[in-house]
Amino acid sequence: MPGAGAEQKDIRELQSIAQSAPAYIRQVRKHALSRAAQLEAVDMLSRWSAGGLALIAGIGVYLSVTVGRALPGRAAAWALMLLGALWVCRRMQSRFRAGDETTGRPFRWRASFAACLSVLGVAFASAPILLTPEGAETSLVLQTFALSFIGAFGAACFLIAHANSAAAIILPAIVLPLMAALRNGSVAQSMAYLTGALIATAAIYTAHRMIRSGLDQRHPRTGLLRSEIETPDTAKAPGADHISASA
Repeated sequence: MPGAGAEQKDIRELQSIAQSAPAYIRQVRKHALSRAAQLEAVDMLSRWSAGGLALIAGIGVYLSVTVGRALPGRAAAWALMLLGALWVCRRMQSRFRAGDETTGRPFRWRASFAACLSVLGVAFASAPILLTPEGAETSLVLQTFALSFIGAFGAACFLIAHANSAAAIILPAIVLPLMAALRNGSVAQSMAYLTGALIATAAIYTAHRMIRSGLDQRHPRTGLLRSEIETPDTAKAPGADHISASA
């Protein structure tokens, strides 16, 4: 048995084996935030995200009403899909703030919330595709593009405490409307939307880095030096033989 040899060794021999064994050093990312900074970022995400969800809900209702006059079927299908994703995200946010069982696992909640935001981002960014078919009025197309842009990037401003959550809203808002503009054959509209989206993304990324820098300054990483409980010199203390014999 592998433990039979270890049982025959005394305390000092086991300590010498432990000291000579290679130590496992955990690899930490160079610019990783401390745990306290990450917890504060999770708290900021849980508080600020309510504003982003409210903005998407308001724009979604307005688009459903205005587009529903001309295309009621498309508007109803898109509204149901959007409201379902909104309800899940809002429920997760409110339960976390109310002190539900997910409060004790903030990082797991953050991952689950970012996954729900990705679904919400795809549902909201699909408005230019689902609500503006080929041959739709130009005013309706421009209104849908403008409101989806404002809603997506405005909501991302409330999620800048966590980069993945903001990206879950931003990336669909870049790809899907751009596909809709290319489908309509408007190269100038596609380039204008892409330029505006990249500028807004750069601004949100800059704000995220500023918040991250502030968190790092308030909660810097700390390192603890490992100290040995017993060295070879202290192992020769009068009580060491007694410990070895009792072991």
